[in-house]
Amino acid sequence: MSASKQDMTFPDLPPLHLWNMSARTAGHPGFHMPGHAAARFFTNNYAQALISIDTTELSSSDDLHDPSGPALLAMRESSRLYGSGETLFVTTGSTTGIQVMTASIITPATFLLIPRTVHMSVLHVLALLDCEYAFIPYPEKADRSQASNSRNPYLYPQLSAQGLEDALNLFPQATDILLVSPDYYGQCADLPALAVIARSHRCRLLVDEAHGSHFSFAKDLFPPDAMSSGADMCVQSLHKTLPALTMASQIHISADAIRSGKVSSLHVWDMLRLFETSSPSFVIAASSEFALAWMEKHGSLALAERIRDIQTFTARIAPLLGEQNTEIVRPGRTDPLHLVLSCDPDLVSAPELMEALEKRGIYIEFADLLRLVLIISPWQSSQDFDALFDAVSDSVCHMHTQRSAARAAGIRDGRTYRHPLPGDAAALDALWGTVLTGVPQRGISLRSAVFGGYEKETMNLAQAVDRICASAIAPYPPGIAVLWPGERISKVHIEVLQRLDELKIAVRGVHSGEIDVLLE
Repeated sequence: MSASKQDMTFPDLPPLHLWNMSARTAGHPGFHMPGHAAARFFTNNYAQALISIDTTELSSSDDLHDPSGPALLAMRESSRLYGSGETLFVTTGSTTGIQVMTASIITPATFLLIPRTVHMSVLHVLALLDCEYAFIPYPEKADRSQASNSRNPYLYPQLSAQGLEDALNLFPQATDILLVSPDYYGQCADLPALAVIARSHRCRLLVDEAHGSHFSFAKDLFPPDAMSSGADMCVQSLHKTLPALTMASQIHISADAIRSGKVSSLHVWDMLRLFETSSPSFVIAASSEFALAWMEKHGSLALAERIRDIQTFTARIAPLLGEQNTEIVRPGRTDPLHLVLSCDPDLVSAPELMEALEKRGIYIEFADLLRLVLIISPWQSSQDFDALFDAVSDSVCHMHTQRSAARAAGIRDGRTYRHPLPGDAAALDALWGTVLTGVPQRGISLRSAVFGGYEKETMNLAQAVDRICASAIAPYPPGIAVLWPGERISKVHIEVLQRLDELKIAVRGVHSGEIDVLLE
C-alpha cells in the first residue's frame, strides 16, 4: 500500500507519541487557548485545503517576508479590519512579534518604560538588544479592588493613567512605552487616555495586545482596541481567541505612526526577517486569513452569544464559589472572554479545583492561588458551559466531603486538621502580587546576566538569599517573571516561590526546589 493510501493509524510505523496526543486532547470542552476550541472549527475539507498550502516561496505562491501577491492582499485585508496603516503576519507567535516590534524602535538613544508585569518575551528582547529600560513603579499599596463585592479580584492591577504620568515625570528620558492590554486576567488599560499621555511626553506607545485580537469585531461589547486608541504599534495573537492555528500572530502599525515618521514600516519588515524563521509558514498565515474572514462575517454574533453564555454561567456558579463572581463582565474594563472565577480559600482551593476539573475532562487556562482563569472561544457552546458547571459542582461537593471527613478524623484522633491550602492564602496571594509589581534590587545588568559569560551554580532555593538570579523565574502561565536574570534574590522571593511549589503551581526556572544563580 502506498503512503498516500494508508489510513491515519499508520500500522507499519513505530509507536508515535506527539501524533497520538489527539486521543488525550480532542473533543473535551476546553476553556483555554487556542481559539479553535479543540479543533472543532476545522472541517476535513478545511484541513485538507490548509495542508495543501504548506509550500515555500515559489513564483506561484508568494513570500511572507516580502509579499507582493496573495500574502500582501491578505495582510491588507487585516489592516482594513483593524484600522492600521500596515499589518504584518507573524507565523512564529507573539513572542516573535514582541521582539520585532521592540527591536524596530530601539536605537542607542532609546529608553523604554515597561510595567513589571510584561511577558517574558520582553525580557528576552531587552537582553538581546541591551536596551536601556525602567519599570513603571506601582503604588506601594496598589488598588486591587477594581471589582465591587470582591476580595482581590486580580493578582495584580492594570496600569493607571496617573501611574504612567508619574513614571514619565520620574523618567523624563523615556522615549517609548510598552504596555500589556488586555493582560492574562483580561484586565484592560485605559488605552485612549494612556495614548494621550504618551504623545504629550513625545513617546511612542507600543501595546502587547496578544489577548485582544477579537476586540475589533464587536466594538460595542469590548474595551477599545490598541489601533483605535492611538497606539503606534501593537502585537496580537490570533490563535488565543480566534479560530487560527497556534502561532498565528500579527503586528499592526498605525497610519499616524507611519505618516509622522515615528515608525518605519521598512525597518519593522527588516526586524521580522531578522527574528523570524526564514521559512515562515503559509499554513499558519492562511489560517490567519480564514479566521479573520470568518470573524468579520460571524464574529459579532458569536461574541455576543458567548457573553450571554458567560453571564448565565456566572450567575449559576456564584453560590458555589462565592458571590464575588456575579459581576465578571464589566464592559470597558475587562475582556469578557477572559473568565476569572474567584475562589473563597476557606471553601475551595483554586489549584486543587483545577486539578479536579481536569480529572473530569475539563481543561482551563490556569489557576493561581485564588482564581481560575478561563479563556472563552467564539466557538464555545452553551453545552460546554453546562459541562463546566456540572464538573465544578461535582468537584466542589467532593472537596467539601473530603475536608469534612478529614476534619472529623482529626477530631477523633486528637489531631489538628490542616487545610489543603496551608497558611493564609489571601496573604500569600497579596505577597505574590507585590513581588510581581515591585522593582527588585538589580545585581548586574540583564544583558550581562544573560550574555556576560558568568558561571552558574545550582543551589537549593532556600539558600539563595542575596544571590544573583541566573535565569528568568516565572510561573507559567501566565509567564510573568518573579525574578529577571541579574536581579538579587530576596527572602520574599524565596517564600513566594517555595509556597507556589508546595501548591504544585508550575514555575519555570525552579526544578526540584533548586535554582540557578551566578557565581560572583
